[in-house]
Parts: sequence; structure tokens; C-alpha cells
Amino acid sequence: MRPRDFVALGIFVREAFLDAPTLAALRQSFADEPGDPAEVFDPLSDDLTLSSEVRRAWDVPLPDALEAALLERLERLRPELEQWCGQRLEPCDALAALRYPAGAFYRTHRDASAQPDTFGLHRRAVSVVVFVNSGEGHTDAEFAGGALRLHELLDNEDDGGLDIWPEAGTLVAFPSALLHEVTRVDSGVRCTLVTWLMAADMPGADAP
Repeated sequence: MRPRDFVALGIFVREAFLDAPTLAALRQSFADEPGDPAEVFDPLSDDLTLSSEVRRAWDVPLPDALEAALLERLERLRPELEQWCGQRLEPCDALAALRYPAGAFYRTHRDASAQPDTFGLHRRAVSVVVFVNSGEGHTDAEFAGGALRLHELLDNEDDGGLDIWPEAGTLVAFPSALLHEVTRVDSGVRCTLVTWLMAADMPGADAP
């Protein structure tokens, strides 16, 4: 399904969030930097760790000026996200650029932790994904597989999830407590930006 099809299911979608020059700069960054293996949060150790069985993706560094410009653009969107989710959100201060080459994936998970933790993951309210290139289902597709699969959107408890076909430049936001995954990339390279907005009024916000 195309991202716009998920608006009726309560998902926030902003098409053309990134313009062509910004997408070109991001593509260059992904081409220049292979990145480091992306980590996952381990609630047992209350720390970040590598687990290729759970997540296979690479975290790519962005030029400071490019990241600052992207964060500024996200900040301008924050009032709309607050209206959509019905709560105050803190400004976003960091984002991750992720490469998913063929064979990469991220197993089913929730971005918000159930209990307070060192990194404040329990305060995550809104998860944001920005697609840097398009996947299958689009005429400009650069990779196959690698869908953003959202669960728990339907009344059926075992819905199997609904797949969003990545569309270059489009931003998708959803509740951080929502179960989701990135399906296996079959060919090509999937490139995305991800970040999370924290709840501003959550008890214990000053110190996790």
C-alpha cells in the first residue's frame, strides 16, 4: 500500500516532505559512508547492543549542516504532529540515517519501552520515518522488499500487519508503542531517516 493509504488508519503522512536537492544530498551521504552496524536496546541489560538476529542495518553519519537542516524542517512540523497525537512533544535533537542492503531487516518491535530506562525510550511518543528512496510498488523503485510493516491497525488481533511501500521524500509518523517491523530487503539498498519525539508532559521527563 502507498503511504497515503494509511491516513485513514490514523497514521500521519506527509508526502514530499523532502525536496529533490535534499534527497540528492542524502543519497550522496549514503553513497559516501558505509556506516556502522545499528544497535538495539536490550531491556535485560538496560543498554544498547548488537544483535544481527533482531536487526541488520547500518547507521550512516550525516554531515552536520545537513542534519541541522533536517532537524529544523522536523521542528517546523512538530505543531502538526502534536495536534495529530494529542499531546505536547519535545523538540527533536537527533536523527539516524539507516542503510538496509540486500538481506537486511528489523524484526517486529516497539520503539517505546514499557519500563523507565537509561536512554529514556519509555518517553518516546511518536516515531518518524522518512524514506530517502522508493521501494517496489513505485515507478522509481530502487529496491525490493524492505517494507515498513505496521501491526495492530486492524480489529483483527492476528492481522499479520500492513505494508507501507517506501516512497522517496515521504514522511510517516506513528505511535512509538505500535508494533512494527522492516521486512527483509530482497535486492537493492533501502535508505531511510528515523527519529523519535518524546512526550513533554510525561512524569519523570527530566530524568529517566
